[in-house]
Amino acid sequence: MSLRCISPPKWKHYIYKLYSTQPPQVISTNIYINKLVKSGQLDIARNAFDEMPRRTDVSWNTMISGYSKSGEIDKALKLLEETRGERNSVTWNSMMSGYIQNEQCKEALMLYLNMCRLQIARTRSTFSILFHACSCLRSLQQGQSLHAHLIKTPLKSNVYVGTTLVDKYSKCGTTVDAHKSFSSISSLNMVARAAIVNGFVGILSACSHAGLVSEGMELFRLMEKCYSVVPTIEHYACVVDLLGREGLLQEADEFIKKMPVEADEAVWGALLHSCWYWMDMEVGERVAEKLFSMNPNTISVYVILSNIYAVLGKWGEKLEVRQKLRDLEVEKDPGCSWIELDNRLFVFSIEDRSHPRCNMIYAILQHLETNLNSFHFASF
Repeated sequence: MSLRCISPPKWKHYIYKLYSTQPPQVISTNIYINKLVKSGQLDIARNAFDEMPRRTDVSWNTMISGYSKSGEIDKALKLLEETRGERNSVTWNSMMSGYIQNEQCKEALMLYLNMCRLQIARTRSTFSILFHACSCLRSLQQGQSLHAHLIKTPLKSNVYVGTTLVDKYSKCGTTVDAHKSFSSISSLNMVARAAIVNGFVGILSACSHAGLVSEGMELFRLMEKCYSVVPTIEHYACVVDLLGREGLLQEADEFIKKMPVEADEAVWGALLHSCWYWMDMEVGERVAEKLFSMNPNTISVYVILSNIYAVLGKWGEKLEVRQKLRDLEVEKDPGCSWIELDNRLFVFSIEDRSHPRCNMIYAILQHLETNLNSFHFASF
């Protein structure tokens, strides 16, 4: 009987019929359970799972993964408890991945410690999952501890693991370790090379935020020369941002002109933001005109140019830009900011009073603003 011929309401009946008329067919049953899980029929899948006379690693992994993806972590963890005696790394990896999917990265790391204590074999997926958790937490120390564990295994040069390690160090802003991790990877394949390209974006971005201009430029030069990685438009945008953040606006402008590919809005936008930061009206006006020629309706360009004029006291130019913005008859989306605290994300927008402690938050902001203003005037 074909699996596609069975409608969801009949799946449970077919499982019972399968065991009453035929010898156990574990592989087929696993396929049915997997299909049930993917269709969101977790209750029926669990019934089929419970009725299996013999469950394989695939059976356990499918159910744990299904519960994890649906946010039912407690049920997934309960199933894991039942498999502890089997020392199966696939199931444990699935549970750790489930924790991360549900933004419980610390729990994933704690589960790994139990995994080590029970001497359960660690695979490439184990380390890849955990390095991803460290990336989410921006935890350099935890990542370094895991890296020390990795070095003691044959997986230390595995391309699959190495890619996530590069990503982890990049997101933590540790460019030297990210570079070393990339260098230790052996036998790059096409999929890994694509991932490494993104890894270099992360490293260049980390250099940009850390102010490491020389290191970032050297890495950019080594990409193609030593690692045969052809820079993409994202890499060029990172370099422009790297130079711009340090006030090297003319150098960034010259870099764009010498690019072998045509600069897009992201590249020019990176330079415009740097012009805003350094209040360079001359370069900013030129970059804004370039962006207008590409898309005359980009609101952010008008806003940034207006802000530059305002700070420099060019009120006539500011009013002119604002009038052009009004002529577009579009509304600017309200800005927002966010902060992560105890693995929870809090988002705030203009005049937002949705937070239960908004009065206290606004009071603290007022206090900070007063102190900053007094410091500003005192410095003069």
